[in-house]
Order: sequence, then C-alpha cells, then structure tokens
Amino acid sequence: MLNRSQIEALLEQVTKKGKIVYGANEVMEELRGSKAVIVSKSVKPEVRQKLLRDCKKNSIPVIEYDGSSIDLARALGKNFRISVLSIKSTGGLDLKQILSETKS
Repeated sequence: MLNRSQIEALLEQVTKKGKIVYGANEVMEELRGSKAVIVSKSVKPEVRQKLLRDCKKNSIPVIEYDGSSIDLARALGKNFRISVLSIKSTGGLDLKQILSETKS
C-alpha cells in the first residue's frame, strides 16, 4: 500500500510528463484507459462505491490517498478541491512496478 508521501512523490513525477484527469465526474466519464485511480478520504460513499466497482470491472488499480480533497489538490499544486483523480499517462514512469513493490 502506498503511503501519503509516496503518492505525492508519484503525482509530482506524473504531473511533469504524464496526463491526469481530476474530478469524480470527469474520472468516471474517462475511466477507460486509466492506469490508476487515486481516491481521497473526502469522496462521498455512493461515489466511492460506484468508482470502486467500475475500476474493479475494468481492472484499474485504486490507490487510497490518506488525506482530504484539499490535501490531494495541494499535492498537485491546485487551489481547488480534488477528491478523485485518474492517471491516464505516466510519462514513462513504471506504475506497475511501483504498485507491485508497495503492496502489503
């Protein structure tokens, strides 16, 4: 399981060269092709359930972020809340290796 600082470091690398989609509605609309989905603690329970179900159906890993939507937004350098984000392109980063190394 990735801890908060590992997720923030991952986001820093991905935002430099990769592509991220953020916002619960936007992520659910563009779920196909996602490499991973990061979910903050601020996600509404009904949205979380639907998102987890859809990610499982599409074999997309879900990373639980141990922080609020404000914390997640700050990690991305944004001035608005982000409760959910999708990594669409990693910019060359080997996400599968990172996820497999940190699973507990």
